[in-house]
Amino acid sequence: MALSKAKILAAKDVKLSEAVPVPEWGGDVHIRTISGTERDRFEEAYSEQKMKAFRVRFLVMTLADDNGERLFGDADIDALGDKSSVVINRLFDKAWQHNAFTDSAVETLGNDSPTAPSESSTST
Repeated sequence: MALSKAKILAAKDVKLSEAVPVPEWGGDVHIRTISGTERDRFEEAYSEQKMKAFRVRFLVMTLADDNGERLFGDADIDALGDKSSVVINRLFDKAWQHNAFTDSAVETLGNDSPTAPSESSTST
């Protein structure tokens, strides 16, 4: 069956991960799937300036509550960045995989030549 514009735009395709335990923080968080627009903005910012606080900025976009609402805003980047690097890295790895990013795709950002989409694992 062919999809219509209305069906595509109405599809609930933004997923939320299972609860991710963060014992260091005393509870769980979820990882949300970012939108295509959010991903484009993130990639553009990275390619333009090799952004500082790369991992934390990505987590600010992806850490969510039980309803899929972002836990942090851009104003929270420094505060979240002050948390344990062990926790930040663990959550970043989960968020990176959940959003189907690949290291090789990010390494090519800002290059003049377009690259073919790389294969990635499915989200968890």
